[in-house]
Amino acid sequence: MRTILCFGDSNLRGFIPGSFDETIGLSRRFSKNKRWTGLLQEKLGNQYHIIEEGMNGRTTNLDELTPGRPFRNGLTYLPFCLESHYPIDLVILQLGTNDVKNQYNRSPRDIAEGLRDLIKMIKTSKKGPAFSAPKIFIIAPQPLKEIPGLEPEYSGEAIFKSEALADLYRQLAHEENCEFLDAGQLFSSSEIDGVHLDENASQLLAEAVASKIKLRSSDHVYLS
Repeated sequence: MRTILCFGDSNLRGFIPGSFDETIGLSRRFSKNKRWTGLLQEKLGNQYHIIEEGMNGRTTNLDELTPGRPFRNGLTYLPFCLESHYPIDLVILQLGTNDVKNQYNRSPRDIAEGLRDLIKMIKTSKKGPAFSAPKIFIIAPQPLKEIPGLEPEYSGEAIFKSEALADLYRQLAHEENCEFLDAGQLFSSSEIDGVHLDENASQLLAEAVASKIKLRSSDHVYLS
């Protein structure tokens, strides 16, 4: 069986657009058979074990600035996931959307370098088969969509930053020899909140990821 760790933010967790409750600080979540990770499991079958590690607000390597929201730093949390689930054949990284928030004041290049930190950690982790390094698959998040009522943290400059990530992630994937997928070429963020995936987008993403994994597995790249 091949183990795939999917590590990302609310778009990996299955955040239902527009469902955030400010009173309790939580959102509703799509059911497993509607999240792209759950759909990926269905498409790949029982020869694969898909592990979901999605957290609302997760960044590449930044601590959350809003009080009461710990554990959002991807670089800090990733080592626990790698050790908990090893041996891991493939790690899929879907991060960057939260890094563009205005509160962090990061450039697109800073965000890409933040993702590189996670890639380096995975490559030196020895948490793959026979204590090798897991393979890595980068998903560049779809850009934010400018809609009425867009959360202020995602407005203005944040939108332009989100649009710049795909090219930088593509370059990063080439430099680090990682698989790459540009989600923005498949779908747009929800019209409801301008940030998250709707059900159709989840389906499209699952299909694209499954196709790439099947192709690479046929070449014995992701075989355990």
